[in-house]
Order: sequence, then structure tokens, then C-alpha cells
Amino acid sequence: MEQPGLVHFNPVPKPDLFWLTAYALILGTGVLIGVVLAFTPVVLVAMYPGTWFLVTLAAVPLGVWIAVRLVGVGRRLMLRYRHLPEYRLFEDRVESVEWPNPQDKGVRLDKNTAPTRRSVRLDQITSAVASFCIVRETYNRYGQRFTETAPILYIRYRSGGRDELLSIPFPSHWDQGVDMWLSHLSDRGVPLLYTPKALYRHDTQVLDDAGRLRLLDELPNLVPYRFGRGWQADEQDIRARWSAVEQVERDAEEARDPALKSARARHPVTAWIIQMLVFVWLGMTVFLQQLAWAGRPAEPANFIISFAAVLLFGLLFFFLLRSYLRWPYIFIYSGGALLTGFMTVVASTGLSDADQSVAAAFFIATVLFQPLCWVPYLIVKRLSAGSKKREQVAV
Repeated sequence: MEQPGLVHFNPVPKPDLFWLTAYALILGTGVLIGVVLAFTPVVLVAMYPGTWFLVTLAAVPLGVWIAVRLVGVGRRLMLRYRHLPEYRLFEDRVESVEWPNPQDKGVRLDKNTAPTRRSVRLDQITSAVASFCIVRETYNRYGQRFTETAPILYIRYRSGGRDELLSIPFPSHWDQGVDMWLSHLSDRGVPLLYTPKALYRHDTQVLDDAGRLRLLDELPNLVPYRFGRGWQADEQDIRARWSAVEQVERDAEEARDPALKSARARHPVTAWIIQMLVFVWLGMTVFLQQLAWAGRPAEPANFIISFAAVLLFGLLFFFLLRSYLRWPYIFIYSGGALLTGFMTVVASTGLSDADQSVAAAFFIATVLFQPLCWVPYLIVKRLSAGSKKREQVAV
């Protein structure tokens, strides 16, 4: 039955069938592995007493721990999906029914657990911040992380003389409900703001509403948001304005503290260690070519292969530094490539003529690369700039 004055009902939805099936398969497989680890050593020892199979009993506690832990995870997921929050927007107020998340540390649900119910009048709301929340993070087979996001509204309001926050997540960027909330709040004179900072996750929470309110109050670059064509269309424009404000704040911080700019420009030691490995891998290409031509005259294509390797590893070198890429890095790579070429010539002294020919071709390639050392840098620089621009307008 529809409630009088109801504008929109926004329940947090359960995952679709694909993810429910995926969770069940992953947890079921993990539990099965745990059971096998727990029982297989016992069976082996019972069948072959007094043998070296006694050593395998060390796997029993691990198997029991895996099975019990994953059963607990599955139980908490089931409880979570049975008790999902609900949010209602009325003509004059916002109501919520919020359950504790059993996936959070220290939270347990039992038959006596009751939800938190809140009712916030629109005249209590001081502002509403439109932002992003994280739905889930997944990884592909190459280890690349993909983050699925959705819109969220942070309702800041006054209650009992204190500032409070109500977080209202939406299922996806294509959900029309977020437009209904933004339009209604805007029409009722509630100030709208925007930040792309993700302070909320659907799966687990590292912050509560009090923590999010504190961080929102500390953010220096919340920008005013005037609702217009809809969330998807508006966000493209508002993100560009937010990026401009953030850059101004960043420049102002670095102007006040020049050491801050230098600190941001520095990459960690681990990043530079990886860069040094690039030159090791570059030198390995010479060794692989020498293996390929073992016992045969070196081919004229050695130079082309070597030059291509120097260029490709240059792209890799700058790509790994793309988060804060600076033009002096060109000389680091070009000098490192030239030194690598010289070292391969030295290391090939006394080897066969074919091996020395391969090393010489590689060294010549590194020398001729010097006038073109800016090419991989510029390619990565342009790609990074294009990627950041796409992120600014991504929905």
C-alpha cells in the first residue's frame, strides 16, 4: 500500500543472481577444500598407521579453520541480505530503516536485534552531498582491479542541537531514483553539494556516519551542485568543476609549503627499484637474441628487434611512473638504456662472433635511440592525460 506523500522508496537491493551464484560457488569450494584438508590426513593415517603420513595431520587444524571461517562468512552474508536498509523520501521528510551490517567487525545479529529508525524533516536538513559509493571491487586474471560504483547522498541535518548524517546509497548510476531525490530536495531549497570522494562501501564499512560527517566537514573542495538534466548528465560537468577546485587547492598548498610539492614529486623507493629492474629486463632481450642465433650468423634484424625493445621498455618505464611523470625522467631512461647497451657489449667480450654482433647491434640501437628518447615519454604523458580526462567525465 502506497504511503501518503511518498515520493520515492529506495531499498538497498540484494545482489543479482550472478553474484549470489558466484558467492555460493566460491564459499562452497572453499568449505570443500577445508573439509578435504581436515579429513584426508585422518583417513590416510587410519589406513597406513605408523607411516610418514602422520606428518599430514598438521593440515587438520588449517582445514578446520578454513571450513569454519568460510561457513561464518556465508552465514553473515545471508543475514546481511535478509536485513538490508530501506530509505523513503516523503514530501516533507526522509525516513530510514537501518540494520547493523553483520560483515562489520564486532557486529552480531540475533533475534533481539532491532533496526535503527530515523525520520528527518526537510527543514532540518542543512545540505545534501552527492557522491560515489563502492558497490564491489573485482580483479581480472591479470590482477587489474575494477571498482564498481554507484551514487550516494549524504544528508546532513541538525537534531538535538547536533550535526548528524544520514547516508543513502543507490543501486547504480542508471537508477532513476537518485534523480527523484535530487530534484525533490533541490525544489524544497535544500543546498546540494558534490564530491567524488568515496566514503561508503556496500560490502563493509570502515567508517560510520559520524566518521563520514567529520571527513565531509574537513573536505576543502565541496562544490555547489545545481540539479539540472539528471545525475548522469550533471555529474560530467560537476566533476570537471570539482577537479578545477581541487587543482587550485593543491597549488595553494604547494605554494604555502614548497616542501610539499617536492614530497609529492618523489616516488617511493620500491617504485625506483622496479624501474631498475626494467633495465635488467632490457638487457635480457640481448641474451635471448643471442640464444636464438646460437651457432648461426646473426641476422640483420637484430638492430630492429633491439630498437623495438628499447622503445617498448621505455614505454613500460614511464608507464610505471605515470602517477607523477616529469620530463627529467627522460634522461634517466635514456642514460640507463645507453649504459645497459654498453654493459652488454662488455659482457659479450670473448663470446662468439654472432653473440658479439647481437650485443653491438643492441648498443647501436641505444645510441640511435638518444635523439628519440622523448617519444615513449610523450606517448605515456598523452595517454595519462587522456585517461584522467575520461575519469573526470566518467559516470
